Amino acid sequence: MRRIRPLLFWTFAGIFLITASSVLFYTFGYRFNFERGIFIYTGSISIKSSPETVDIRVDDEIIPNAKLGILNNSIHLSGLAPGEHFIKVSAPGYLSWSKKTTVQSGLSTEFWNVLLIKEAPAIENITGTENAIKIFQAPKQGLFAVVKEKDNQLMVDTLDTNAKTNEQLLSLTNVILPKDREENIEWSPDNRKVLVPLEQAGSTSTRFPSRLNQSEAGGEAGQHFYFIVDIGTKQASLLHQLTKNQDKDALRNPRWDPANRDFLFYLDGTTLRRINTGTPEAPPVLIRENVRDYNFSGKNIYYLGNDNGIIYRLSAERIDSEPTQITTAPIDIIPDSFYSLVAYDDSRLTIREQKTSRLFVYNKIPSAEIVFRPIAGSGTKGVQFSNDGKKLLFFTDNEISVYFLRDWDAQPTRDRDTTIQIARFSNTLRNVQWTADYEHVLFSLNGSAKIIELDNRDRRNILDFATSKTPYLQILSRFEENYIYFVSSQNEGADAVSRIRFSEPSTFFGF
Repeated sequence: MRRIRPLLFWTFAGIFLITASSVLFYTFGYRFNFERGIFIYTGSISIKSSPETVDIRVDDEIIPNAKLGILNNSIHLSGLAPGEHFIKVSAPGYLSWSKKTTVQSGLSTEFWNVLLIKEAPAIENITGTENAIKIFQAPKQGLFAVVKEKDNQLMVDTLDTNAKTNEQLLSLTNVILPKDREENIEWSPDNRKVLVPLEQAGSTSTRFPSRLNQSEAGGEAGQHFYFIVDIGTKQASLLHQLTKNQDKDALRNPRWDPANRDFLFYLDGTTLRRINTGTPEAPPVLIRENVRDYNFSGKNIYYLGNDNGIIYRLSAERIDSEPTQITTAPIDIIPDSFYSLVAYDDSRLTIREQKTSRLFVYNKIPSAEIVFRPIAGSGTKGVQFSNDGKKLLFFTDNEISVYFLRDWDAQPTRDRDTTIQIARFSNTLRNVQWTADYEHVLFSLNGSAKIIELDNRDRRNILDFATSKTPYLQILSRFEENYIYFVSSQNEGADAVSRIRFSEPSTFFGF
């Protein structure tokens, strides 16, 4: 008996040491490979998805929920053998997402923006939108200006999808939305007024409907003019009459003042002026001369000097203050071309020359390095900054690209001052825009609305999330309302505007 006790003790001690060592090895990510007879240091995969409740398969084997952990608000799958694996994420009623990925020892491969698209999203037709060709959102959720065309007549209505009301503001003949100027209907910040840019389609005059102010508009074909309409009273005025400017085509790019109610900025040739639309008898105020183009970011005005090709910043709240010079190197000003300036802040902005569609980027990196050069030689149709200012989306008729203004540390990592091509098509792209996570791009090809991801590991997932028998005239994302709106040409009398829910409300992870 005395000999057996020490033997039992050392036997149990050995078992304990072996078990404890195995648990520790397992906890630290080691697995024993019986084929090779050695311990292997495993890796892991982290996935953050929308929707949040998903099924995950690795190499066609579903992973039980008990083996899925939570790490950094993401689903964490540990203990994966180093090497190539096939990952598939799915959920009932959604199109699946999949990629091949390589797991490395001791490292986590991360997919932070896995987006699943509904297989058959419910489509809601918006009543009262027959003959619509375009919609423009107001700051207020659910409020839109709807442009309609029928029998050589252009109409502008207000549409409130929450109150389910539809009222007509304007009804004019022989006019169209501007084609040669990138100007849109714009709501005032307080939702009380709309600015409507129009172009004369023929050589006849156009009058307001009898219920509005009796004023003549229009003139020669191709001439531009602007209406300012009060939503409450339905009273409308012509900008060139308020400014007492008989040269209608000298007026362009009117924009609502972001800092002062009823005030409107506009260019009179190359002179930037401001007028109080609530006090039309007051004369316009001179802001700056030699302005080629201007735009707002927050309550600041950024403008491009017509005489020197330099960009300046001016506070909209203190228009009498001295401007701050932003750029030091000038760009060449082509006399007969338009320029489009888009600013994020003092260190990030773009200039697009519309005749050749060259795109210049100004990017002041925190290290004091300054990039100011063209990133697209020609054909650029539009740009859009991400909400954090780290990415710039730009596109042509056939290509979608993203320029990184700052280092991107999340996987897949990207370096600042680099450009990646997201997609290229032979057909013409339309309605290109960011999604809410700024890791996907939404666009349309004829009657197909698509979403493509930026993540190019293995391949880029590209999915159709809506289809139409006719090409989409417009796709308008309203992610703050959790909707995407569509405008498509329909049969006579049918509603042309519809919408779908883009994603379900989040509970824990968010998206």
